Amino acid sequence: MKTHAIIVAAGLGKRFGSSDKVFIEVKGKPIFIWSIEPFENIEKVDCIWIVTRKEMFERVEHYLGKFNIKKVSKIIEGGRERQDSVYNALKSLPEDTDVVLIHDAARPLVKQELVEEVLNSLNSSVDGVVPSISITDTVKWLKKNNLIGGTLNRGILCAIQTPQAFWYRKLISAYENAYKEGFYGTDDASLIERAGGKVIAINGNQDNIKITTKEDLSKMKALFDNITEVFKFIRVGIGYDSHKFVEGRKLIIGGVEIPYERGLSGHSDADVLIHAIIDALLGSAGLGDIGKHFPDTDLTYRDISSLILLEKTLELLKFNNVEPIWIDCTIFAEKPKMSPYIPEMLKNFKKYGININIKAKTNEQMGFIGRQEGIAAQSVCLSKILKI
Repeated sequence: MKTHAIIVAAGLGKRFGSSDKVFIEVKGKPIFIWSIEPFENIEKVDCIWIVTRKEMFERVEHYLGKFNIKKVSKIIEGGRERQDSVYNALKSLPEDTDVVLIHDAARPLVKQELVEEVLNSLNSSVDGVVPSISITDTVKWLKKNNLIGGTLNRGILCAIQTPQAFWYRKLISAYENAYKEGFYGTDDASLIERAGGKVIAINGNQDNIKITTKEDLSKMKALFDNITEVFKFIRVGIGYDSHKFVEGRKLIIGGVEIPYERGLSGHSDADVLIHAIIDALLGSAGLGDIGKHFPDTDLTYRDISSLILLEKTLELLKFNNVEPIWIDCTIFAEKPKMSPYIPEMLKNFKKYGININIKAKTNEQMGFIGRQEGIAAQSVCLSKILKI
């Protein structure tokens, strides 16, 4: 199935006060590049068409090269109205096009996840899919001289965004019908609706704002500043541990005793999973590693349960104003099979208020794990700083 995206960047920016609106740089990148990148990164999108004014072709090509945008097949000259611009692009698409995505370049905060959801929601029972957001303000309609004519039911109203996805043949047919009837719509879905087509709405994103005025640009910059501010308080830690098998010891993983002929060698209970998690926790707080806080030269920790070490680590993070948000980890073991014991491991971690995901993999009979000489684990922890 061939899917092509049309990015509309041919507007004159009258309400914004500048025809160069989509070329304004935010964080060193033009607005239209922000809008294109999610489509560039989606595997299902085969090609991108950009519609802009002819005098902007060279400028667009410059930025496409600068930001390594590879999927743009063609730059199309825009028309008098947005509808004319989109139609110019539709006529230039290859005949084997199945699905077309249409997005306004003036919506630079569109998320890749939203584009994928719009695409995935298009099926044979509908002609188009649009993202929408609910209206929270009271909506009234006006008569002449700004006299209020009445109040509309906002419960059945919504604001529509782009990208919008359509079956290509359905859309181009709807465009041709609109031109025959001299109709100009405010979005592409309205042409499908007018032709009797079926369009469904999915949840859009409040941040997917359209840059229409300079105030909108200020909102975009504020959203980026908020994100930057959030990242000041985010830390990531990575943990890894491995232990070799020995006779005469219990096998403890994730605080769970697993029936097996051998256990793991170590100063404590040699729980590789918890040790990797502890290292990730400490790393996210910038507090060194497990050996620094629980050295194997200290008899206090001989044969100790790693769950106790985990509890002490969490207390240490709390003292340093660090709160773990999410942990993802993987156990690497050829034998025994770990997956049956993961639910019990998760229960152990839940007691400590840890949000965690645990996976288990073999090593395809390669290396010391594949030879069943030992077990390893790795972990990544995302934490937030409560106070700087």
